[in-house]
Amino acid sequence: MEKSATNSKQEVVLSSIKKLFLYSVFIPLFFSSCDEKRTSVGTWTEFEPVYMTEEEFKNSVATESPRDLEEPGKIYIYQEYLFVNEINEEIHIFDNTNPAAPVNLGFINIPANKDLAIKDELLYADSHSDLLVFDISDVQNPILLHREEEVYNMSSLNLGYPYQQIDPSKGIVVDWKEVKMKEVCDEDSQCGPRWGWGWGGGSFFNTLGVTTSNEFDAAGGGNIGKGGSMARFTISGDFLYAVDNESLTSFDISNPDPVTTDSKTLGWGIETIFPYGDHLYIGSRTAMYIFDITTPSSPEGTAQYNHFTACDPVVVQNDIAYVTLRSGQFNCQRNVNRLEVIDVEDPENPTEMKTYEMQNPHGLGIDGNYLFVSEGDNGIKIMDATDPQNITEIRFVQNIKSFDVIPFNNVLMVTGKSGILQYDYSNIQDIKLLSTIPVVKEDNS
Repeated sequence: MEKSATNSKQEVVLSSIKKLFLYSVFIPLFFSSCDEKRTSVGTWTEFEPVYMTEEEFKNSVATESPRDLEEPGKIYIYQEYLFVNEINEEIHIFDNTNPAAPVNLGFINIPANKDLAIKDELLYADSHSDLLVFDISDVQNPILLHREEEVYNMSSLNLGYPYQQIDPSKGIVVDWKEVKMKEVCDEDSQCGPRWGWGWGGGSFFNTLGVTTSNEFDAAGGGNIGKGGSMARFTISGDFLYAVDNESLTSFDISNPDPVTTDSKTLGWGIETIFPYGDHLYIGSRTAMYIFDITTPSSPEGTAQYNHFTACDPVVVQNDIAYVTLRSGQFNCQRNVNRLEVIDVEDPENPTEMKTYEMQNPHGLGIDGNYLFVSEGDNGIKIMDATDPQNITEIRFVQNIKSFDVIPFNNVLMVTGKSGILQYDYSNIQDIKLLSTIPVVKEDNS
């Protein structure tokens, strides 16, 4: 009997231990399952700043051997030479004596470069917030003559994606790198970029564009180059004018050491600048501004021509301004795609003459009676603008992706995703491709 009682007690103890073990295992699991939350994975694209130390930034300016285009930006014609900006990196130099066979001569390494302009064998280029001056009398061996530091703001970032916060302690931002991001978050949190990483504002860099200085031998004398319509730099007489996202800065360039003479805040969304006669025509996302440069050291605003929110390059000829408005970009979201023709004979009272519906117009150029309009990925429109109130299409070249154009001396220079193309338009009814300077990796987006 004692043995049986002992076994019974042992069984009770073992049973209790088993229950305790099971409770210790399953109760936490039960509560854990109650507390468990659903998760999701978010993915997105953002831009990460590329930094240089101040010493690296200044010492990296140098002339180097030729290399292929990778991401061409601004282009500029000076005498028989073609200058091509590699976005945020350098300026390529081509001998374009024969547009059918341009020769790559080399490049000037300039970190954070976007714009350029040339007068009397002096090349002016931005580098972050600095203005650099090069002697290009020997075009294959440019010499840096002067660096004017922190003379203007950088342009706002217009990349269409979120971008990371800049950390000034890491150095100077010279470029932006596209990165893919991934994040696991619970149902109470929002996956993806958050405020502080930045959707707008800040001082960063603009994207692809083309600079302009109107015509050779512009007002004021001197040998001045020519560019397209997506300008942020331009030269008129002895003055260089530069726009950033919100301001206009004037430089006296009568000697190789530029002097800042004036800086004006214009407002948000400034994009392009074009000189015509005694005036500057400045395109923004909401308006075209006209400035009088009779006193070139201090431009004075004369008029503001408002339009829908859209990207807005402008060119002027014979007191007629041609403006393209487009949608589709992160910062050009209105569904407006058209060409506006504006009478600017009285610069204090610009008046609309007519509008023309377009597909997705970007840069434009005019030469005599012919108007050339980049239609983005849709191609290029060649138009007869003899009568600005009755502009007609001559031809629509649809097998190329274009961003901007420079028509000059019967050669149409086109910038786009595949590189730089040159066409002979001496017979406007039958323009012919002369040459292509390709990029090493085409963007097929």
